[in-house]
Amino acid sequence: MKILLVIFLLTLCMGAQAQAHRDPLNDREVDQMRDTAQDPKKRIDLMIGFSRDRVLAIDRLRTSTKSGLDDGARIADLLSELATLVDELDDNLTMYGGHSEDLRRPLRHLLDAEAEFLQKLKLLDASATPLQKRRFAAALADATDSIQSSTESARALLADQIEKKGEEKNKEKLDREEAHQAATSER
Repeated sequence: MKILLVIFLLTLCMGAQAQAHRDPLNDREVDQMRDTAQDPKKRIDLMIGFSRDRVLAIDRLRTSTKSGLDDGARIADLLSELATLVDELDDNLTMYGGHSEDLRRPLRHLLDAEAEFLQKLKLLDASATPLQKRRFAAALADATDSIQSSTESARALLADQIEKKGEEKNKEKLDREEAHQAATSER
């Protein structure tokens, strides 16, 4: 009997561990990510879309007239997926910070999307029943923290990109003025 109990507990622990490290992307999303591996702009947009899909699924569960007993658990799973996606996006932003590619537009889209996500999570927290809150409180806190951290990273990278592009424009303007002065002095 003790052996069966030990086997059961090991199986339960292994299942929980496997579930904790589950990839939040489905096969189609993995293929899309693979296709955009070398294009930061498209990759950022994809990650925003995948995150938005999770937020919309959470919102559908939140507003559903047929709430089920496992809605809180499903919401917790979606919140965990959202946090993982946002963390991955944040890691990508750190990596893209060293690139010279202009990411101002996708960063602005990201900041808008993350503001929307935070608003939806606040609505979720405000409208959830106490039982639902108990089921997904930790996942909600993790997702909120991930989004806030990513927003800070995106703002910093956007400010850096704006500064770099401003310096490039000033340099180009000075080069044009010098070329114009050289051309007029030769006449």
